[in-house]
Amino acid sequence: MLVTGGLLVSIALLTLAAVAPVFRGNNPPRWTMRRWIGELVTLTIVCALGVGLTCLGAGAINAAQSGLDLLDLGLFAAVLLVTVVIFRSLKARARLGAARSDGFAAPASTRDPAPPRRAA
Repeated sequence: MLVTGGLLVSIALLTLAAVAPVFRGNNPPRWTMRRWIGELVTLTIVCALGVGLTCLGAGAINAAQSGLDLLDLGLFAAVLLVTVVIFRSLKARARLGAARSDGFAAPASTRDPAPPRRAA
């Protein structure tokens, strides 16, 4: 139960990290404009997170009552490690995408104002 809970929680968090920049971007894809798709993605993430946290709690209670199995602990640590690696990769990819979409242009508030016109 502990490994299943960790896996479901990590899937929910990684899905959230991967999908959030797509929906919040300046020019989101056309498929994100449909309301039901956003609701379906949200419902999936929330359900996976809820079931995952429940499994984590049940696994922790089971481990406290019957003792911790080293195999479960090792698998849980592996799931956690893979989640951290993938999350860092998603974060770096999001930064790269943000830099490309900006076009390395200065924001409008920091651009030099137009030079004053000369009187004729």
